[in-house]
Amino acid sequence: LTQEQKDVLQKLEIGLTGEKYQPFLLYGVTGSGKTHVYIEIIKKVLGKGETALVLVPEISLTPQIISRFKSVFGEQVGPFHSSLSPGERFDAWRGIKSGKIKVVVGTRSAIFSPLSNLGIIVVDEEHDSSYKQKEPDPKYNARDLALVRGKMNKALVILGSATPSLESFYNVEKGKYTLLQLTQ
Repeated sequence: LTQEQKDVLQKLEIGLTGEKYQPFLLYGVTGSGKTHVYIEIIKKVLGKGETALVLVPEISLTPQIISRFKSVFGEQVGPFHSSLSPGERFDAWRGIKSGKIKVVVGTRSAIFSPLSNLGIIVVDEEHDSSYKQKEPDPKYNARDLALVRGKMNKALVILGSATPSLESFYNVEKGKYTLLQLTQ
């Protein structure tokens, strides 16, 4: 890890120990190592016996992220998205409910995965409009639901992006989110 990544990780670790719900906006240029930071903080969460949810905007990104996470966490990682067959979806659901899968990686529908003892939610590329479910009903924004679910579970929420949404910058300005930056 770079010094900048270590500094960000240290602030996130403080967020893990805090009793107060506090979302973080991780503003990192492309190639700055946001995924390294996600992996390191998820190690800490799993070490506390908690689970992790990682949201990505597109199904096409899921396999590469899953292989990256599986290289670190092994069989504790499982996919959850709408392209899974009914059998795969059942297997994922059963793995999550049984506690075998502790790190769920998926698209917006993964926000509804049945993780218990949730310790962290990462919304990668939080600005992406793919997080918004427009059709069919119910309509929802998975990023916004991640914030609600994080608050309900007293979980750490990290919204990561190289190009954060204006909404997120506004929430930093209002003191609702803590801004963390990776500039290199």
